Amino acid sequence: MPDRTALVATWSTKDRARAVLPADRDIVDASATIRALIIDLVLDGGSEDELYDACAVLGRTIAQRKGSPTLASITLDHAAETLGARSAPWLVTARAALTEGFAATVIEDAQLEAMRTWDYPRCTVPLGQAGLAIAAGHPSDDEEVLAAWAARVAKAAALTGIRRVVLSGGERASAALVDALTLVGIEVNAAPKLR
Repeated sequence: MPDRTALVATWSTKDRARAVLPADRDIVDASATIRALIIDLVLDGGSEDELYDACAVLGRTIAQRKGSPTLASITLDHAAETLGARSAPWLVTARAALTEGFAATVIEDAQLEAMRTWDYPRCTVPLGQAGLAIAAGHPSDDEEVLAAWAARVAKAAALTGIRRVVLSGGERASAALVDALTLVGIEVNAAPKLR
């Protein structure tokens, strides 16, 4: 029976040698447990679903820790090489699962960052005399996401002494802001329409 700890170490060494970013080396070290699980699933003939789930977790881990797409694209080839299974039937689908986990996490992070750009004070322009203009351009259509965003904006505006707001933007985001701002006692006026 092969020494599984040695297999994980060999796989990790191959990944470290091809690391593009400093974060890649840290990710290799931090992912020893999931690597060991993948090795175990391959050697023990674990279910395909478990193997693919483990590979997706490794892909998410690489993305969450800001690893390179290069690491995501080569790591399972190194695992297969380490296991002497370069043409194994599980490899293509496992690679796809890892890539999907990586890509999904990158997309989710980008969407969250896009939403954060609409947080207070970035969505505002001071008008003086306790007034504020707010651009209600939050990209989400999810009522709960918009309500939470509007509540954060309203709270921050109230805490900075804002008493009046001129509001313009999308219908759903504006409605959420009107509700939240009114709740904290801030007067809301719609921006005049441009002609």
